[in-house]
Amino acid sequence: MASHPVPTPIVLLGGGKLAEAIIKGLLRSGQVSPSDLRVTVRRPERGEELRSRHGVHVLTDNAQAVRGAAVVMLAVRQAQMAEVMALIAPALEPGQVVVSLSSDVRLAQLEAALPSTVAVIRAMPHTPVGVGAGLTPLTEGTRVTEAARQATDTLFAATGQPLWVTEEQLTVCTGVSGTGPAYVFRFVEALAQAAMAHGMEATEAAALARGTLIGAAKLLAEPGATTTGLIAEVATPGGITVAGLEALEIHGLSRVVGEAVSIGIQRAKERAELSAHSAPK
Repeated sequence: MASHPVPTPIVLLGGGKLAEAIIKGLLRSGQVSPSDLRVTVRRPERGEELRSRHGVHVLTDNAQAVRGAAVVMLAVRQAQMAEVMALIAPALEPGQVVVSLSSDVRLAQLEAALPSTVAVIRAMPHTPVGVGAGLTPLTEGTRVTEAARQATDTLFAATGQPLWVTEEQLTVCTGVSGTGPAYVFRFVEALAQAAMAHGMEATEAAALARGTLIGAAKLLAEPGATTTGLIAEVATPGGITVAGLEALEIHGLSRVVGEAVSIGIQRAKERAELSAHSAPK
């Protein structure tokens, strides 16, 4: 079956790190050109950075930016969301898709602030979208048509893999995929530090740890791969790897990771509740 084209123009309201990762991923896919992308910024110097790096259109007027767009991404901080939505609401056109990247603002708040003629979707991308390897959880509002769902699915497929979930599950995703890359990077740092503690130079230790992660990730990406099966291929009964795995569990790896995820989920819930209480009535 032929794939659907990525809907354009695409507007990102906000030019932060995650917005730039999405820009990089879309351009990397070859399905989107710089002329298809518009970004709004508050700081002129940030706009110049994005323009020089990626060739995208940079604007400061959010209302102007959304006119004629196929997809509008809300990539601003929670504190700016109400202001930005109030500014763009009169300029939005029937059939446009609005995708919020905020972990704090729920669908009901978004739909209450935006016209009933636009489709509203929440997305929780993470920085691997910048290299086409992102897994982006998505959840849809009550006004989403099949066309809007397809457009959003196609857009995030260009940066990796879309995953449709419920809004409650999206909160869990915040604590796993949203924050998870940082935990993985920290584990790689710990591997490198352990190598250095046993006499390896910093450069070689970093290369060894990084290469270990990249190789393991590629194995995990193979069709039919499972963590259990891959561990079994490395961990010979009674061998060195088994001893190391036992040490990880004795010192609480599963517990610590579980706590990190739980804290992330709880913080996401608290911020969403705060956002709901502070929203205009």
